[in-house]
Amino acid sequence: MISKKNIAIFIDSLGGGGAEKVMLTLASGLKSAGHQVHFFLLESRIEYTPSQDFAVHILYKNVKHRKSANIFNIRQTVADMQTLVQDVTKEHGEFDLHLANLDPTCKVLSRCHFNNTFYILHNAMAQELKREARLGPIKYLRKKREKSSYNNKNLIAVSDGVKNEALSEKYIKPKSVIRIYNPTDISEITQLISESNNDIPKEPYLIHAGRVVKQKRHDILFQALALVPDIKLVLLCKYDKKARKIAAKYGVENRIITPGFQENPYNWLAGAKLLVSSSDYEGLPTTLIESLTCQTPVVSTNCDYGPSEILTGEQGEFLVPLNDPKALASKIIQALKSPPKIDLEHIHRQFSIDSAVKAYLDLIK
Repeated sequence: MISKKNIAIFIDSLGGGGAEKVMLTLASGLKSAGHQVHFFLLESRIEYTPSQDFAVHILYKNVKHRKSANIFNIRQTVADMQTLVQDVTKEHGEFDLHLANLDPTCKVLSRCHFNNTFYILHNAMAQELKREARLGPIKYLRKKREKSSYNNKNLIAVSDGVKNEALSEKYIKPKSVIRIYNPTDISEITQLISESNNDIPKEPYLIHAGRVVKQKRHDILFQALALVPDIKLVLLCKYDKKARKIAAKYGVENRIITPGFQENPYNWLAGAKLLVSSSDYEGLPTTLIESLTCQTPVVSTNCDYGPSEILTGEQGEFLVPLNDPKALASKIIQALKSPPKIDLEHIHRQFSIDSAVKAYLDLIK
């Protein structure tokens, strides 16, 4: 008989981002294994509908997470978070494991001093800091200050690349770093693939899934699309007006389909000829894993970090250099003509939800 554990997951919100989805998938796996999971959010934004019922505790219903975690409010936010957690533990018992996600929340948790806390690194720090530096010295210094929250902390990196960057001590000086790959609920994906959706195109299409932010390099994606003839591109994202504006700049607005954020992206992924990823950096791009699980091949930039750990065997030939739309277009054309074989055994072995659940439970002493 398993010993029931009590796990707290802290995150900015449950908006439609990758880290939020990863934590919901992990929580589902933990709950299915018989454990109790509580989410603690800095703000009230919830865009995902969890597959199971979880206790969700919202710190501030009318304050954005950036404001509550800034230098002027952080002290009060820390005090309020500690009070909230104490109130929950009185009713549900002490937590065996605390998991902190995303910089604003990690900044708060680093001052709370809860027992057995691990901080999850979802992205490459070098590229994040480089991007902020381009936006100006104030943004760069703010991001660098946020990263200092990880100093002398126990960290979880979502890929070997992110782990090695943290261990280099170039940006932070962690107490420890372990790698746990993001979980993929393969059985759930398999079920959701067959869910009917009349909005899915009947004609052949490429697909890209991700936020419309500079990291994802929609400019490179659209330049590549312009070089690939006779196929449209589905964008699974919010803020489709922003995406269309960028597409128009590169003359491909009439070739993109923007159905908006999809809670079930898997039937869209399964119907696509290819997933295309054009990011400058990632931590572990879950959409690549999900696409391969749907048996849809991937063409991706070989960015730091993650794609080279996911795309193995024949798929490894479809990693392209950064900032090179011609190379991206060439590999898209090649993959459309001769799709690479997908190593499903590798995906199931490395990225299953069961593997992740075991690894996280092993953190409880």
